[in-house]
Amino acid sequence: MNSVFVTGVSAGLGRSMATQFLSAGYIVYGVSRRAPDDLIANGLKFAAVDLTDQEATEQTINQLLADLPWLDLCVLNAGILGPIGDIRDHSVDELRHVLEVNLWANKAILDWLLQSGRAVKQVVAISSGAGIDAKSGFSGYAISKAALNMMVQLYAAENPQTHFTAFSPGPVDTAMQDSICSHPESIRYPAIQSLQARRGTHEMPAADAVAERFARIVHLLPDQVASGAYADIRDWPSD
Repeated sequence: MNSVFVTGVSAGLGRSMATQFLSAGYIVYGVSRRAPDDLIANGLKFAAVDLTDQEATEQTINQLLADLPWLDLCVLNAGILGPIGDIRDHSVDELRHVLEVNLWANKAILDWLLQSGRAVKQVVAISSGAGIDAKSGFSGYAISKAALNMMVQLYAAENPQTHFTAFSPGPVDTAMQDSICSHPESIRYPAIQSLQARRGTHEMPAADAVAERFARIVHLLPDQVASGAYADIRDWPSD
């Protein structure tokens, strides 16, 4: 039976991914700050942790995966949006916090996994088009995803035994979109206006629909995408 480890399973896309993999019969391990009690009741092997606490994260994962000799799939999904606005208006401390969650927490997890002696077959880090094309308004989020993309390339070059992908799920209708689409100065940011226009349409599907597509695509990545590369769900056929 395949094993998968997902971060950020209490809500949004991570929760939907965990649900999808559980339904498919996977052994699913997950972490987040809040416990998804219904998923735990359905078989999720869960541990609560604040991913910005590196020491606690390493200890928690060590305990959670203690009896697991190998891992088929690691999905680094947990992330935060951070402040919206011009980058000049946000302090280094504000931007640093976004990178702590979206970048350095993932590094801590990868370092532990790859040094634990476990075989890790595949790693997918959830990225974003914001890390590819500069879109005014997303400041720290865009920086964190661009850095994540490069970090994935570096890990791929250094760990040829594992397949790595930085994967964009495209716009997903989650709570993060509540913050984006309700921004009071959206008129200043065309990228936000674009997301507002897509919400409620097929161009911004619900998390469950995206997770279902992801589960179909993820195992094709090692054969169709070079390790370390960036891939976008919108470049794949819908069926």
